[in-house]
Amino acid sequence: MIDFTTVLVILAVVLFLGVCAIVGLVCLRWLYGRYAQQASGLTGDLGGKIANSNPLMIKAVIIGFLTLMMLIPTALVHDLMQERHNLYRSVIHETDQEWGQQQTLAAPVLVVPYTTETRITDSDGKDRIVVGQDKLVVLPDQLKLNSDLAHDFRERSIYKSLVYTADIKGSANFRLDPPPIKNLQKIHYDQAYVAIALTDNSGIGSSPAVRLDGKKLELMPGTGLRTAYLGSGFSAKLDPSQDFSNFSIQFDTTLRGSRNISAIPLGMNTHIEISADWPHPSFRQFLPKNRDITNESFRAAWEVSHLSRNYPQIFRDSDDLNLGEIIAEAQLFEPVSHYGTSIRAAKYGIMFVALTYLMLLAFEFTRGIRLHLVQYLLVGVSLSIFYLLLLTLSEHISFYISYTLAALVTVLSISSYITAATKNRTNGLAIGSLLTVLYGFLYSILQMEDYALTMGSSLLLLVLLVMMYMTRNLNKDSIEKPRTKELDQEVLET
Repeated sequence: MIDFTTVLVILAVVLFLGVCAIVGLVCLRWLYGRYAQQASGLTGDLGGKIANSNPLMIKAVIIGFLTLMMLIPTALVHDLMQERHNLYRSVIHETDQEWGQQQTLAAPVLVVPYTTETRITDSDGKDRIVVGQDKLVVLPDQLKLNSDLAHDFRERSIYKSLVYTADIKGSANFRLDPPPIKNLQKIHYDQAYVAIALTDNSGIGSSPAVRLDGKKLELMPGTGLRTAYLGSGFSAKLDPSQDFSNFSIQFDTTLRGSRNISAIPLGMNTHIEISADWPHPSFRQFLPKNRDITNESFRAAWEVSHLSRNYPQIFRDSDDLNLGEIIAEAQLFEPVSHYGTSIRAAKYGIMFVALTYLMLLAFEFTRGIRLHLVQYLLVGVSLSIFYLLLLTLSEHISFYISYTLAALVTVLSISSYITAATKNRTNGLAIGSLLTVLYGFLYSILQMEDYALTMGSSLLLLVLLVMMYMTRNLNKDSIEKPRTKELDQEVLET
């Protein structure tokens, strides 16, 4: 829900601006009265010109100042939107922690502990043997991974977090050919195991399984590794009698995660498939070889060779290797939230105020109407409250309906107010038409991010041309009257 304390602060600032505008109007009227008295003592048309043209010029300056002051409530509404957006992101983060974070699968790998013995000489000349422990990490020759995602939304209050449940299936072929190891004392084949590495263990389902040539293995928590991307997950101990020269592993598990899922192609030849019942994927890191995207789902496939990376098939756990050089990643891309769109819309707030004020000033210059500064202030406040309405409604209904309702309320209220203030329906319809066009352009800008600058520039150019056309005759009288007097003088002399 909206923070009413912030709303009250915004209303208090708006009230303060209104009082300042009224005080400023009184002061300027007093100054103008004294100025008009001095101007009335001038002879000829100069005093009349000054007295007649001065009020509109003063009002134009005041309205320019008022436009700048309207930045304050617009900025407050923008800050409120940002605060709600940050709250939304924090709730999403908490939901991710509870359900399951973004998952990265690095599996399976064969782990074989070994012992080394190193003879060193102490400072006193005595020899002693230092025993070291490390682990060989063996990557598969052939690796196949398949991940099928089903999306869901977890709700908390008015917020929704996009999550998924993934059915993971994989198979790998291993061939252990230990490299030369300096000071090797013994390779502990009886302690060998297979590790399935994941980012977030809390997302592991209730029934994972690892099979060796079809035989189900006993699972253990953790991977026992320090290498990046291999530090968490689960493992399965191998039979000591296993022939490590050539064997195959199959595994399957269910994972809970949020938005992103990725896999590291650890095999000499790796085939990865990721599919989901979500129509908006975003592929990053290493792009898929094939992909198929429909209105309801997507499927992507990667074919990766070990030649694309810089780490070997067998390495020590103590080696500082970057296994994240190549990652096949698919994101369940969620279109921009209504908070982000509302924040973008609020950035155009001052432009709406300035263009509306320009239109009202043009009416005053061209149609001979007069509007009070308080009326300008209330119009500006109505334009600012549009964004507050948009934020409030979009938290409960779709952005399109929220935008339509907020714009409709604003257009109808301002056009009705101008109609009543000027006693002329045409003026109200003109302002209503202008605001309708502006809000239509703004919605188009929000929907077309790539062409937002083009649309905004076109709007400003269009409004400028309209204003130039409406004010083309402002100086007509001052040009024609001197010319008429010159002709009359010529006639009299003739």
